[in-house]
Amino acid sequence: MAVITPGSYSGTEFAAIDGKGRIAVPSEFRNNVPLNADGQRVLWVGFHEKLPCLVAYGQDQFDRLNDEIARDRDIARDRDRDYDEDAEYKKRFDFTKNYTLDESGRFLPTFSHRDNPYDPDVLAFDGSACAFVGAGRRFEIWWLPLLAACEEADPRLRRVATAWEASKARGRK
Repeated sequence: MAVITPGSYSGTEFAAIDGKGRIAVPSEFRNNVPLNADGQRVLWVGFHEKLPCLVAYGQDQFDRLNDEIARDRDIARDRDRDYDEDAEYKKRFDFTKNYTLDESGRFLPTFSHRDNPYDPDVLAFDGSACAFVGAGRRFEIWWLPLLAACEEADPRLRRVATAWEASKARGRK
């Protein structure tokens, strides 16, 4: 049985994307997304700052990031320094959207989250599978074809993504 630690994500898991384009968050990650007041798991999903993948976290991390912006604003004000609060919000949350996970832990990414930086004519997260990579207070969601092609990604993950894609291609023949 997996250890449930709300708001903390570690390890790597894989999951297929269903025919409707929904991403099913593996239970090892889903169970660590804190429940909201309505008993739902709300996942905040946005683009990674540097890599061609998504990052996801629960409401607890979203609130913490908002609190950091407010704290930085207050510190700047106390030190009589300029602080562009709007720019900070945009930097952190520009393409971030909240998704309520369904009873199976799935969500359907919006068009902006399906943009493919390698080939704009091909939507990311269209078929295939995803890798979920724990990164402390958040986790990364990689579309396997992008992960396999990303030179900045961990080489071990790239090899696994390539092998997963190759095994699925053999199964389609």
